[in-house]
Amino acid sequence: MDSRPSEMISDPVFADRANRRRSTVGAVLAAALAMVLVIGNTSGADAGARQAPDEIGGVTAIAAGWGHNLGLRPDGTVIAWGWNDSGQLGNGDRGWYQSETPVQVCAVGQTAPCTQFLTGVIAIVAGEYYSLALLRDRTVVGWGDNTAGQLGDGTTDIRTSPVRVCAVGQVAPCSQLLSGVRTLAAGESHSLAQLTNGAAVAWGSNYLGQLGDGTTTDRLTPVRVCAVGQVAPCSQFLTGVRSLAAGRLHSLAVVDSALALAWGRNYSGPLGDGTTIDRLTPVRVCAVGQVAPCSQFLNAVRAVAAGHGHSMALLGNGSVVTWGGNSGALGDGTTIRRLTPVRVCAAEQIAPCTQYLYGVRHIDAGSGYSLAQLSSGGVLAWGWNRWGQLGDGTYYLFRLTPTRVCAVVQVAPCTQYLSLIRAIAAGTDHNLALQVDYTVVSWGGNYYPEIRS
Repeated sequence: MDSRPSEMISDPVFADRANRRRSTVGAVLAAALAMVLVIGNTSGADAGARQAPDEIGGVTAIAAGWGHNLGLRPDGTVIAWGWNDSGQLGNGDRGWYQSETPVQVCAVGQTAPCTQFLTGVIAIVAGEYYSLALLRDRTVVGWGDNTAGQLGDGTTDIRTSPVRVCAVGQVAPCSQLLSGVRTLAAGESHSLAQLTNGAAVAWGSNYLGQLGDGTTTDRLTPVRVCAVGQVAPCSQFLTGVRSLAAGRLHSLAVVDSALALAWGRNYSGPLGDGTTIDRLTPVRVCAVGQVAPCSQFLNAVRAVAAGHGHSMALLGNGSVVTWGGNSGALGDGTTIRRLTPVRVCAAEQIAPCTQYLYGVRHIDAGSGYSLAQLSSGGVLAWGWNRWGQLGDGTYYLFRLTPTRVCAVVQVAPCTQYLSLIRAIAAGTDHNLALQVDYTVVSWGGNYYPEIRS
């Protein structure tokens, strides 16, 4: 059985991508329901059992991709672990293997075995098979899969160690670099950057309009995201951007007016404009309860998160709304696809819900499921649970409303739950959480590649 929720497999675009990736996966370890992440010595562990790992501290930020993870250390260096078939670990190497313990990301221009390592990093993001890092000088580097130009270096060459992202309008070999970057976001094969001047730029895969430049042309270096209502060639561009999120094939933004915008693939409704029409430039996300053509739009948005076929918004009052494909990922107690936002129910509610989720600090989205970090430090999850990605001690049992994530080494029914969490990160089918002592825990899918002769 494929790990993708049913409404995603029915989309021919998702089905094609899932089938191609599935052919490289030979087995799946038992889902890790709630455990300390393997970032220490695991020598001697066999393929079917996991030894208790040595904990490693000092991780200040985390990011999760399809099958790889990143950790930012206080000294500005980056560690990575998991799959490395596209060089997404950045250690100068590439192969059909996974690293169960962290490796250090090499410096720009290094090859294995690296003698110099990346430093000066202040933020990290993980795409499905590639990685990006924001440096202290506000430039960007990337490594891993680059077949659609998602590393932004003007080529489609896979990179096993970091390369620098080019400036807007450059062609390889680039003489100018992207600068003035505030935040980054990474999807399946497309990348987004919020600039310090409030603009947004994008690069990489664009065959469904996920770059927002009004075209379906892949871009090997950054282009500016068009303003709402523009058509190519755009004469006005997005300004006042507060934050960005990249889903698998769609993109989200929050702008100065605290409105949410979306563009790209809209098969299951993740753009929230009341339609299933793909959009090549940004459209406004409708308000709760609206139907197309919407006359009111979602406002008071603090942050957005994008999954594979659904979207989330954290509102100023600490509540959460969701829209798009729904194998439970919307948390409204149903499996009904929603083309405009609905409110997420409170934990353990059943539809029709009478209480709704509040007190949320951070949100993130995976493949058919959602996460919320509470202001109290607890973590909730809901939706698809094929590999135990909800962390409630079960798997196969998906949840239509939020459930609490169990503490480390608990088994269902759990009596203790994650607490004092500093940050969360959703991958495709697995999750990370940064604890108060700066160690990391993980749960969910734990793939390893087939043995090849």
